[in-house]
Amino acid sequence: MKDSNSAEETLQTEDHGDKFIFRIRYPWRTLLAAKSLLFYALLLLSPALADMLKIPAFIFSTQYFSAAFAAFLILAWLDFRHFSRQQRKVKASLQQLWNSKRQLQQRAQTSASHTDKLKLFISDKLLEYMEYDEKYLHFKSIAAEVRHNGVISFDKVQSALTYAASHSLPDEQGNNALLYQQALVGMRYLWDLLDLSTTDNMALHIGANVSRCEELLFQAELQGSALSELPLVPTFDPQRALLDTLTLHLGVTLCDEQGNPEPAFLYDADALAQLSAQQDKPLLLTDSEGLYRIELQPCDELLGNANHIVLLLENLLRNAQFFATKRQYKSRFAPIAIRLWEAQQCLCVSIYNRGPHISDESREQIFQLGFSTRRAREHNGKGLGLYFAQQIVQGFDGDIGFDNIHNHSELYHLRIELAGGEVQNLNLEVTLNAAGEPQVCLADSNAGAAKQWELRAEKRLHSIEVSSRSNPQVARLTLAEGINQWFDPHNPAQPQWLISLSGRKADLLSFMPLDIRGVQFSVRLPTLNGRLDGVGAAGLEPDVDELGAGLRAPDDF
Repeated sequence: MKDSNSAEETLQTEDHGDKFIFRIRYPWRTLLAAKSLLFYALLLLSPALADMLKIPAFIFSTQYFSAAFAAFLILAWLDFRHFSRQQRKVKASLQQLWNSKRQLQQRAQTSASHTDKLKLFISDKLLEYMEYDEKYLHFKSIAAEVRHNGVISFDKVQSALTYAASHSLPDEQGNNALLYQQALVGMRYLWDLLDLSTTDNMALHIGANVSRCEELLFQAELQGSALSELPLVPTFDPQRALLDTLTLHLGVTLCDEQGNPEPAFLYDADALAQLSAQQDKPLLLTDSEGLYRIELQPCDELLGNANHIVLLLENLLRNAQFFATKRQYKSRFAPIAIRLWEAQQCLCVSIYNRGPHISDESREQIFQLGFSTRRAREHNGKGLGLYFAQQIVQGFDGDIGFDNIHNHSELYHLRIELAGGEVQNLNLEVTLNAAGEPQVCLADSNAGAAKQWELRAEKRLHSIEVSSRSNPQVARLTLAEGINQWFDPHNPAQPQWLISLSGRKADLLSFMPLDIRGVQFSVRLPTLNGRLDGVGAAGLEPDVDELGAGLRAPDDF
């Protein structure tokens, strides 16, 4: 600490926001008082000088000296107090500046840590994509090499299988060389996969193949020859492609609607087409494990290679199979629903699976190469399946999309008729809990909602009628022996409720709202006649006026 006499400078600081100002103040009052007091002492010690300056003698009295000395002390004390106050301000400002700089340093360290993490994340992603691209290119180079060296071998194997299939004896089921036929189909599928894997642009390759098939079709019509006489069959049945995908490539044991495994029409293209065309309702199929519900309706043929559609369906169905076998996605109904029909000269295929919803952020990326929702959820997806699916659809000049399927709140009206003719009307309200799962309770009651609602009937049940607020159409079930479960008939692919009967006399009725959350992919492709009529990806008719815009009108001649 400096005293006021020795201090020749006074520190003064000002803090204007974040700007720190350090100002020095000179102690001129104390210095001037010290000089005056010294001069007064000099006059007091030298009377001759005072006489020469003609200073009155009473000024040198003890009272005036004491007063001058007291004034000096007061001025020195004031400067010392001002100095101490400024010193405290400087210390406080320095401490504040130190704290702010320390916080700034901590922020800089935190930002640097985040930057390092971001760099590490980006580098990992880059390495991952580089590794993926290298694998993809490596696979393409291997496929090209295999294709180049395998042409002769493929022709030999294909010829041998064709000969064996045509000269083999019928098996126990009356099928001629089914195994040879399946092996031949598998070889051609493998060959087409190699063909696709070595192309630079899969969509253009498939589009060129479809155009070539269209040209062959026109040539056959002009020449009056049969399609089977062409070097390449230009059309195929999409129903057969779907069944081949399930049976030959996914290993599914298909059953008819009654549950009989592997009905004969599955292996006879003509029988399948006739059966599908003769029925006035869709042809329903399932599988031995209860994973699939397949609905087939009559549809026109498609131009192109059937194996391309097989690859498309295989990728979509493998994705659905993955979720169907996971415990958290299991359901009381078939977790995979496939529907195939024709609308507006387009083949429509919908595939429903019980997988998690696709977020809006992923909507634009779901069909990109390398992107996979299964990878994002640590399921180790490779991001190839949906990319292949989109490329194939674009090659056929179609479109592909998806919809997230949600649960909904609903009010159901039940009319229960007992064996004695008594009728009981009930209203059941279905609500969603915080997790989005449906729960049910008796409407206008204080009872809490539960997973299912139960009713113990006093007599044997005769019939049940169900309608809802959004669908007033009544579904009626007349109870008979052996019936213990009844799914929502209005939504067979994704039934929204299940009625079960239990008890010794089947007198315990339970109503369970079903969790139908999942994702449904939809594919639309122009059929043979649709393509010849110019139906494109958007399902629009060709703009005849636009096509004729460049032509001269008859009046111009």
